[in-house]
Amino acid sequence: MRRRSLRPSPIATALLVAISALAMTVPASLAIMTKASMADLAAGSTGIVQGKVTSVTSQWDTEGKTIFTYVTVAVNRWLKGTGAKAVTIRIPGGEVGDVGLWVEDTPVFREGQDVITFLEPSGEESVMKVKAMFQGKFTVENGKVIEAGLPIGDFVRMVSSIVKMQEKELNQK
Repeated sequence: MRRRSLRPSPIATALLVAISALAMTVPASLAIMTKASMADLAAGSTGIVQGKVTSVTSQWDTEGKTIFTYVTVAVNRWLKGTGAKAVTIRIPGGEVGDVGLWVEDTPVFREGQDVITFLEPSGEESVMKVKAMFQGKFTVENGKVIEAGLPIGDFVRMVSSIVKMQEKELNQK
């Protein structure tokens, strides 16, 4: 009886090396989301809005390669920055027809939902994105900010206080 070698073939070895090399090129920042403090969210945001979601629509990008969801929020007030009475927010993922794309850690918006959202530029003109993915979106229900466990007034005062403190520090530099 002839013994078979347990050595992998050259093709299998090359494939294993290629996959290992590819895996090592993925930045660690893509694998782990760290918790953002309220100060981090405020400092990294160009705008913070309180408002009501008026529309949620998904569509293919211009190249037809990926799906984005566009959320329109009617702004009741700007807690940081100034801007229009409505903002458009782009979220990666969504559903178009029979095709769906789910992206981990993205915030979920529903029409009619009251929200407070920390925003930053998306790179698309007149469109924003949520700072720190789901961490930058807060849902308001029955006068309470659900994710923070605080009444809306207390939450708004806390955020406004952080924003004012950060602006004061910037002006002193």
